[in-house]
Amino acid sequence: MRSSQALLRLAGGAASALLAAAACLYFFADLLPQVVAGHFLKALHFTAECILLGGAGVAGVLAEIRPHPMVSENFPYLTRLSGRSVVYIFFGAYIIGRQEGNGWWRSFDIFVGAVCLAVATAGMVFARRLSSLPPQLSESLGREMHSASTQSTEQMAS
Repeated sequence: MRSSQALLRLAGGAASALLAAAACLYFFADLLPQVVAGHFLKALHFTAECILLGGAGVAGVLAEIRPHPMVSENFPYLTRLSGRSVVYIFFGAYIIGRQEGNGWWRSFDIFVGAVCLAVATAGMVFARRLSSLPPQLSESLGREMHSASTQSTEQMAS
C-alpha cells in the first residue's frame, strides 16, 4: 500500500472516530435533556441520530484502520474506497446542516462535517485514479486488502 493511501485510510479513520465522538456528545447534549424534559418524540429523533452516527463511526473505523470481516459481510460498500467516500459525503453533509444558529456546537458540527467532506473528496480522487490503473495493479491492491482482512481474522481466531 502506498503511503498516500495509508494516509487517506488514517484520515478516514479519524473522520470516523469524529463521527463516533459526535454521537457521544450529541447523546449528552441533545438526547438526555429531551428525556429529562419529557419530550419523548424529540428524544426518539435524537436516539436515531446517535445510533446512526455512532454506528457509522464504529463501522468506518473498522473498515478504515483494520478491515473487519463483520464490516465486509454486512456493509460491503465500505470495503471500497468509493463506497466509504459516499458515506463520508452523506454524514458530512448531514452534520453540517444539523443545527441552525451560532455557538460552539455549530462550530463543532461544521468542523466534523468539513473533515468528513474533505476525506470524501480525497477518497473520490483516489478512487478515480485507482480505477484508471492497469488491471494487474488494481488486482494486486485488491489482494493486499483481502490478505490483510484474512490475516486479521486469523489473528482474532487464535
